[in-house]
Amino acid sequence: MQRCSICIIPDTFPGVSFTDGVCGFCRTSGTTPQVKRTVLGEGALRELLASGAGGSYDCAVPISGGKDSSYVLYYVVRTLGLRPLALFMDSGFTNDFARRNVERECAALGVALVIGEPTVYRRLLVREALETSKRLGRFVRMCGNCENNIRSFVINECRKHGVPFIIWGSTDFEDSAAYFLSAKATTHRRAFGRFGNVFRRAGKAARTLAGRRRGVADTIVGAAHGLRCLYYGVRDNVASGAPEGARTLNPFLEVSYEGKGVRSLSLFDYVEYDPYPMIETLRREVGWQSPADKESRMDCRIHCFGNFQHLRDTGITRDGFTMAHLVRSGLLSRDEALRREEILARDAEGECREVFDELGVEEAGALAAKPREARVPRT
Repeated sequence: MQRCSICIIPDTFPGVSFTDGVCGFCRTSGTTPQVKRTVLGEGALRELLASGAGGSYDCAVPISGGKDSSYVLYYVVRTLGLRPLALFMDSGFTNDFARRNVERECAALGVALVIGEPTVYRRLLVREALETSKRLGRFVRMCGNCENNIRSFVINECRKHGVPFIIWGSTDFEDSAAYFLSAKATTHRRAFGRFGNVFRRAGKAARTLAGRRRGVADTIVGAAHGLRCLYYGVRDNVASGAPEGARTLNPFLEVSYEGKGVRSLSLFDYVEYDPYPMIETLRREVGWQSPADKESRMDCRIHCFGNFQHLRDTGITRDGFTMAHLVRSGLLSRDEALRREEILARDAEGECREVFDELGVEEAGALAAKPREARVPRT
């Protein structure tokens, strides 16, 4: 396998051409979202937040114990001098490092913390998703439901406490891998309307099951697990208090902020994103910790499934794709990105097995998928 001589994208990545050892991402601009080097500025953020001042809390900061949300909380308190309400939603698969980070940073910053507990359906949903993955031969997405849990919890707590703003640490930059590999997603969502892309997703899963040479019985079992996964998704929406009315019955629900009486902001629309100096600040000021060389998305123990599947599909982990962006943006050296990617690729399968064992699911199937073979780079 050949890697780009500028970043670390491999020649196995779908749809990317190589010329003189340089990948298409590095040769062109505007192909995928990049790090936001032009931001609105701290002044604009201060002015906006001042418009909602007057309550017990100036804003709410959803935190996971990961680097980005932790930095948002730090910045809001130490730089902006605001009174935030920290909101931590336990997914049921929270990394121990992240849980300790949440407690440590809130204590260090003197911030009020509210903790939300997962519903009983979250772990059931993940278990059924893994059983379905075994029959599909690839991991199905398990994060959308958790995202809805977090949004529902945060919106409901903001309503309860009269908080006017939510300040997130999420960035388009870290979602760019999914963005590139599913460029038609927006078109499909528009075609199926606000209730989500239910029939397309279900149809795709059904075709994949039917196309696998595992026999009729295995296909039926896989479909049954898939239906139970959808059922638990709906039950989870309802139990978590998703503020979406009838749309709560959509298993692919995306909780919106529209009409909820609270405004959602991203800090990195206003402040330049530079993750590694951020990490050093957090380590020094609030005692933030992470597994060695795994600072990105370290807060969730099922993130490994996305890394594993992305590695099998493209030759690079999902976090590795993000690091390639950092290299192109001058925020990380190529050698350091490659070193970290080798660690992620080495550990991904073992981390997946740990979750399988915890949930009592045999891992055969999805983990047995063959890696994509290297191909001759196009010129």
